[in-house]
Amino acid sequence: MVSTTSIVLMGLAGLFSVLLPFLFIMVLRRKFKIRWIPILIGAATFIIFAMVLEQITHLLVLRPGVDGTIPLIAESPWLYVLYGVLAAGIFEETGRLVAFLLMKKKHKKIDSAISYGIGHGGIEAIIVVGLGMLSSIVFSVMFNNGGSIADELPPGIAESMAGTPNITYVLAIVERIFAISVHIGLSIIVFVSVIRKGKWWLFPLAIVLHALTNLTAAMMQAGLLTNMWIMYAGFIVMTLITLWIAYNIGVKKIQVNFR
Repeated sequence: MVSTTSIVLMGLAGLFSVLLPFLFIMVLRRKFKIRWIPILIGAATFIIFAMVLEQITHLLVLRPGVDGTIPLIAESPWLYVLYGVLAAGIFEETGRLVAFLLMKKKHKKIDSAISYGIGHGGIEAIIVVGLGMLSSIVFSVMFNNGGSIADELPPGIAESMAGTPNITYVLAIVERIFAISVHIGLSIIVFVSVIRKGKWWLFPLAIVLHALTNLTAAMMQAGLLTNMWIMYAGFIVMTLITLWIAYNIGVKKIQVNFR
């Protein structure tokens, strides 16, 4: 059985993930001119590059089995980690680069990069956590009701949800707060690489930072790391490093030049 408390926390986590982008807008609009067009472009770019192109590449490269298992994890977990973090960095940062190249004539202020980051990270939160929690609630209710429907659930799904600690749902929200923050930081870095001459090297830097941000999570997925707190610590540290770089090369300098 999945406890009522767990189901309620799933619902709250899903709801908060949908509201989170709007909370970022409310907070950041006090200092920056948040614009809806870059937000929508950020959301669309994430869907195209991360949810479509990257996933197609995963199918071709990783060749997951019918049950979702990935042979490369068992055969060479470190190679899987390397591929996973680089694929995420290359596809998402290339999406940012393409978007900013198309936007640069009409959107030359740092506000547009921040708006883009909210859209990029916001739609990811809605898809990953919002829709994920919705499906978990549906499966949980089906499992608790029993009967033939529960028997048709994928193997291990019900047991996994029943054994998930409640703190996991709280951490999902904390993780999304940092995730949107790092997407804003990466967006600023790539924006500067496009808008300022001689700063092209910031684009590959963004790919590396993105990859390192995902490193501990990929290690956890591959079974190379088992401590959840170390995973989150690595993610948070890289988020703070990325934001520090973005502030010093972007917000601190470009805001003066282009306002």
